[in-house]
Amino acid sequence: MIETTHTFLGIPDIPLKEARFVILPIPFEATTSCQTGTKEGPSSIIYSSNYVELYDEEMDCEPYTSGVKTLPPVGPDCKNPKAMVSRIENKTSSYVKRGKIVIGLGGEHTVSLGLVKGYKKYFPDIKVLCLDAHSDLREKYQGTEFSHACVARRIAETGCPVFFAGVRSISMEEKEFLKDNEKVKVLFAYQMQGKRWAKILNEMLPSGTYYLSFDVDFLDPSVIPETGTPEPGGFYWYETVEFLNFLDPSVIPETGTPEPGGFYWYETVEFLMLFIQRKDIKLAGLDIVELSPSRHFTSSSFLIAKLIYKIIGLISIKE
Repeated sequence: MIETTHTFLGIPDIPLKEARFVILPIPFEATTSCQTGTKEGPSSIIYSSNYVELYDEEMDCEPYTSGVKTLPPVGPDCKNPKAMVSRIENKTSSYVKRGKIVIGLGGEHTVSLGLVKGYKKYFPDIKVLCLDAHSDLREKYQGTEFSHACVARRIAETGCPVFFAGVRSISMEEKEFLKDNEKVKVLFAYQMQGKRWAKILNEMLPSGTYYLSFDVDFLDPSVIPETGTPEPGGFYWYETVEFLNFLDPSVIPETGTPEPGGFYWYETVEFLMLFIQRKDIKLAGLDIVELSPSRHFTSSSFLIAKLIYKIIGLISIKE
């Protein structure tokens, strides 16, 4: 058993000036509408990250050596979503100003608005990519415009182009909103299933600087069961395609020879590899939200910690 610490990955704390990446816990939960517990997400991710192997065999490196610092939590005492968004914005912008890549750990999805607004102060042309089972484009939900179900609408109102992928739950109100808003594009889950969607989505995304908001319910409930509003039909770390499915040309991988018994390729990880490594893309910051852990250590929290570390590595080896 390793000795766990209060830092991401269990690594020693370093001075802020030596950090390229800063982990910003935001244990905020005020508008969850189904299962509660997202306020426990940041501490569970950090605790579970202590068990992530520091060497990444795919990248043949230890990405943490780029400089990773865990920051104190933002305002766990704040219960007002509008005030919390402002608090997160100010905190985020203070680190972006210093050239840090901020990785926000939610908390409910509302926190993403504050993070994006903090980035937009220094990246006025930033685009936002949301990997999410829900479109979160409502004008108001359960009496507030700052609900987790409204966060993408509020982000779009800042002037940021918003791109969605993985959506498989949307209201008629949100569908009507999409008809009149050219800055918000959605790739629905049904348009991605059974295809090399990592390539399809990358072709959809224009060049530029991006902020990534990753709602854990993008992944299938069989992979991440511990989220407030799970939706069937989600996505995987790897995808397995049965040999018979190769009769459909749209699912044949570009490389590799199918063998009886199935063939797998990267799915979520493949997309992140393709996206982050593009020469015309700069990933400036990101968040992971809506994890609702049942215990301090869970397989869901561990997977998310490893996903964050994978993203850190992909950014690190690009330059």
